[in-house]
Amino acid sequence: MQHASHLADARINYAQAAMHLASCFLLADQPDPAMEHFHAALDQDTPGGIEPHLPLLIEEAERCAAHGDHREAIQRWQDITALLGAATPPWIYHHLSAAYTANQSGFGGTEIENSLWGDCSKHAILAWLHRCLQPALYLEIGVDEGVSLACATGPAIGVDPRPELQLSVALPSTARIVASSSDAFFADHASQLLHPAPELAFIDGMHLFEFALRDLIHTEQHMAPWGMVVIDDIYPCHPAQARRRRRTGSWTGDVWKLLPVLREHRPDLTLLCLNAHTTGLLLIAGLDAANSQLAAVAAQAVRHYRPIAEPPPAVLERHGAIPSDHPLVRELLQLLRRARQQRLDPAAVQALLAPLRPRITTAEQQHCGQARQLSLRRCVLPDPTAA
Repeated sequence: MQHASHLADARINYAQAAMHLASCFLLADQPDPAMEHFHAALDQDTPGGIEPHLPLLIEEAERCAAHGDHREAIQRWQDITALLGAATPPWIYHHLSAAYTANQSGFGGTEIENSLWGDCSKHAILAWLHRCLQPALYLEIGVDEGVSLACATGPAIGVDPRPELQLSVALPSTARIVASSSDAFFADHASQLLHPAPELAFIDGMHLFEFALRDLIHTEQHMAPWGMVVIDDIYPCHPAQARRRRRTGSWTGDVWKLLPVLREHRPDLTLLCLNAHTTGLLLIAGLDAANSQLAAVAAQAVRHYRPIAEPPPAVLERHGAIPSDHPLVRELLQLLRRARQQRLDPAAVQALLAPLRPRITTAEQQHCGQARQLSLRRCVLPDPTAA
């Protein structure tokens, strides 16, 4: 008992020291190490959490905005959301939105750091998925300019915390936008608005691993068993694009970490990685709204993966990706449509998809190391009526 007490005291002392050191780094205008120490302290379940240090974090974000450094202000407000997580209040996102609007200088990075590649536009693939699946309801996390939401062919709900979006396209009359963070949406609105259950969802919100993980956990809880979830940004094209604190125009953040977590903890899911332009797409099927495994390991997974700064070479070279027009994609869609027609439950859908999974593994092995070369070929998505 005495040993346990000493250990608990040591953890508290370490956390308090890490918080103090983080504040010192922040005041020294070194936000990167500051965030590392803040997160290290929070991982120890620091008494009081980040709340005692919020005034300083907010003051520094406001200072950057006041000095006209809106690019850094975006990062500082995003840092606060990363520390608060699901508890981030709306007004923090409003400041983040205002910083984005005020930033006219982009995010920097060299030409190589901002390079993008892939075989088929992600928006072309999304539009094709809509035509093939004709979902009764489409859910989108992260609307931005509205290009992906405009792909919807039927009832659609887009969720974005920024109160004023600069849409670059007109949205269909059947689409609506809920101005809310995804965490608040699932807590306060999803049970009323997600009827019928979404049959297609696209997650492209905050480009941080833990946000994408929470979005997937919450989305699956509302999906139809025959539905599909699509994840953007799983393949950064350069290590700089995968930084948690954005320093490039092209930015995936560390969403790539989601895939190894799914492979380890959700072997029941059918995962299909596409070599899509710009930064790959992950198709997820075999969903089970009652499965709580991801939620159970989420905190542990975040603590393990968050400190990893750069994606491994296999991620940068898109090992595991197959061509976006591969016949297996069409077969997957056919099976999901059959599952919808038969109104199968999650176990039956997973059984229906099971024979496809070893063939997906074979296709991944066949195309391993060829993603860049195959990006140069013309990608032809099949006729939706044939899918």
